[in-house]
Amino acid sequence: MSNYKVSARKYRPQSFSEVTSQEFVTQTMKNAIISGKTAHSYLLSGPRGVGKTTIARIYAKAMNCTNLKNGEPCNKCNSCEEITNGVHPDVFELDAASNRGIDDVRAIQDAAKFFPIKGKYKFFIVDEVHMLTQQAFNALLKILEEPPPYLIFILATTNPEKIPATIVSRCQRFPLQRIRINEISDKVREIAKEEKIKIDDESVFLIAKLGDGALRDALGVFDMAVSFCGENIKYNELKSFLNIPDKEIYFNFSEFIRNGDIKSILTYFNELEEKGFDMQTFFNGITEHLRDLLIVKSTSNPELLDESDSFREKYSSEAENFTTDQLQRLLKVMFETENRFRYSSNQKILLESILAELCTINRDVHDLSEIISDLTSLKKKSLTEESGEELNTEKTEDEIPVSGSHSSDTPEQEAKSTAAEIKSDKKIRSKKNGKESLSDKSGYGDPDYGDLKSDKKPSKETEIIEKLKELFDVEEYKKE
Repeated sequence: MSNYKVSARKYRPQSFSEVTSQEFVTQTMKNAIISGKTAHSYLLSGPRGVGKTTIARIYAKAMNCTNLKNGEPCNKCNSCEEITNGVHPDVFELDAASNRGIDDVRAIQDAAKFFPIKGKYKFFIVDEVHMLTQQAFNALLKILEEPPPYLIFILATTNPEKIPATIVSRCQRFPLQRIRINEISDKVREIAKEEKIKIDDESVFLIAKLGDGALRDALGVFDMAVSFCGENIKYNELKSFLNIPDKEIYFNFSEFIRNGDIKSILTYFNELEEKGFDMQTFFNGITEHLRDLLIVKSTSNPELLDESDSFREKYSSEAENFTTDQLQRLLKVMFETENRFRYSSNQKILLESILAELCTINRDVHDLSEIISDLTSLKKKSLTEESGEELNTEKTEDEIPVSGSHSSDTPEQEAKSTAAEIKSDKKIRSKKNGKESLSDKSGYGDPDYGDLKSDKKPSKETEIIEKLKELFDVEEYKKE
């Protein structure tokens, strides 16, 4: 029988100070223990692998510890050791997913009637409490509201919204947050050092990111990496073992999308698909990549990304090639097809069509502001050309040679006479043009006007009507 324990169990925190990223919860509980103002029921909510059950056990140890120091359990007395090993008679851990009926709650009520055997307090730690039935919740109400002074309930759940409000109102609620990547990385390095395993920074970051905010998940990946790579974990070996697309792949895809190159993106995708990459992982990777580009483009702050420094620089340069509207359109396509992709019977074909759409969606859309600016510039250009023609016309009129000028006149007299002649010339022209236009409109003043009118060719409308008459041969037209 092997004595091996997975890292998540072997290095589980045994005191409040060892818990990662939950300082608000641990400090509040420590202060309550020190001041003696402890509640009779607590509700710990949060995602998986963030320390809900661990905090519940540490709290039970602290409340029953015989050598308590500053609100921390000693982990040396019999009570602490028994709780750590899970054999303490006064600490009950229940899984509500498998014990969810009213009979199970009645068993809790019966056990709660008896005083603690060894410790000062009796604990009921109910994990995944949201799985209880409505009848079980109703049976739990009374004892949860007015328990005996030696009884403490700690309820843990990943879905607090499914718990009735009557239960929540009877508990002190502590929402636990996801663990940050840098804290997971520090914990992985610490465990690797303790186990005498060499691991590079890129591998540590990849393991921490795969944990997705859950330290337990990250340590599970770390154990797998140790089993495959041995005592020297390298990034290339780890990446090939986990069969995860490299981050550089997504930058290549964003380049194809920017250029609208459907042929290259589909060829590249089929090459990757032959390597056996998981389609759902690949879809999520593209979505996350576009999201990171949008964050950097909108905020100009790459520090918001959960990436290494080298990739943050790449995201900063790549974001310059897109506009915010373009990235939003791309993400909209991904979100609209997310459910269809998840339940599709042929994910490969659907993903190929999605990639083709990503390449064309921004090519077929023109920015309205650019169109308006182009129209404005064209309008300004046409106005400039018209004003230039008017200036040239005036300049030509001013340069008309003046007849009757004498060399004996002084310059002032010559200028005055020139201006007068030009003015009179303009009046004559305007009168002449007016008469010509009048004669063109009315036909007066032109003896041959009647002949011209009769010789005019029929208009296009008349020709069309005549042709219609010939084609349809309607009686109405004949009568006319």
